Amino acid sequence: MFPLTTPRKVSWQRKSSWITRFENWSLNFSGNLEKAIRNWLQLLENESSRPQLQIVENLIDHAVFQEARDYLEKFIGQDDSQDAELYYLQARCFVAQGLLNEAADGIKKALDREPYNAAFLELQADIVLEQGDWEAAIEVLNKAIRTNPQNTDMLFRLGTIYTFHGDHLEALRCYQGCCEIKPRRAEYWEMKAESHLQLKQMAQAAVSFDRALRYGVNPDIVARLAYCYVQLNELKKGIHYFKMVLKYEPDHYDTLCNLAAVYQNMGQSLDALHFQEKAYSLCKSDPILLNNMAYTLVQLGRSRKATEYYHEALKLTQENPLILYNLAVCHAQKGNWEAGIGTLELLLQIEPEHTEGWALLGNIYEQRSEYEQAIDCFNRALKLA
Repeated sequence: MFPLTTPRKVSWQRKSSWITRFENWSLNFSGNLEKAIRNWLQLLENESSRPQLQIVENLIDHAVFQEARDYLEKFIGQDDSQDAELYYLQARCFVAQGLLNEAADGIKKALDREPYNAAFLELQADIVLEQGDWEAAIEVLNKAIRTNPQNTDMLFRLGTIYTFHGDHLEALRCYQGCCEIKPRRAEYWEMKAESHLQLKQMAQAAVSFDRALRYGVNPDIVARLAYCYVQLNELKKGIHYFKMVLKYEPDHYDTLCNLAAVYQNMGQSLDALHFQEKAYSLCKSDPILLNNMAYTLVQLGRSRKATEYYHEALKLTQENPLILYNLAVCHAQKGNWEAGIGTLELLLQIEPEHTEGWALLGNIYEQRSEYEQAIDCFNRALKLA
């Protein structure tokens, strides 16, 4: 059998008529960002009575960090009602400049003043993640989600952290929450499906991939859905969806390889070879594809060509037990006993407990009437069985 290859909330403040005029004016720059930044900076220089946070945010959003920091530092400590937002924006600048310790200190001061501000908590999660403390990031994001349980961005982010660290059950719960809150987002259903796959829940994965397709046709999602159906032994559906992928992307490499694997497992070697050759035209340096093509050629009685592909695969991965064993089988079928023995000896050096390798070596020795060696090999195979 061939295996198949297995993806802020901003503090509200009333806008003055001056800010409204500024926003309307800034729209007239028609994409001239450099000119806009110069004018934002000029406006800040002319405003010394109270911090203009919207302008500061614009500067930060356009990577003007040092000037934004310098401006913020003039106002920190002057007005307790605004200090939380000032520290938050300052921390954003520190993060962008790689000053993580300063950023951590700044966001802590912001949270001391507004401990349940979701935007502040999200930035704190960014900072501790950058510092390599993913468990602390999870704790912070959970607190943020308790503060704002409808925030799917944070819930999805929490799911991706769980996914990255292999906690697929917790990740699934996060993605499920995202799907319940915003059921028409394809990426939420896709990640939910991937979590099901990791948990070996193929039927549930297929359902979620199908839902993802309702909200955005993506060849990779179609390919994953096809994979699920094949694993569920619904081969007709699997083939249907794999071929659908090829309609969108005729050169979708993984789909070509997987479709070939399905046909080979069904015993349809000519169909398998057709897709393998198409994949081979796209990539000639994939040892698994070369191995699979060789296997298919053996089934078609083309052992000489198969041997060439096995040798090409071994040039790319010299210590692959599967390829070595398949090559040994090919040698044995052609009666090349010496080559078969040499290949199996290399295999058994790499993997001494390879049961099939010992059994095949015993068969070769038996064919050569070397019965004592054959019995030794069969005994080794029996002990490992």
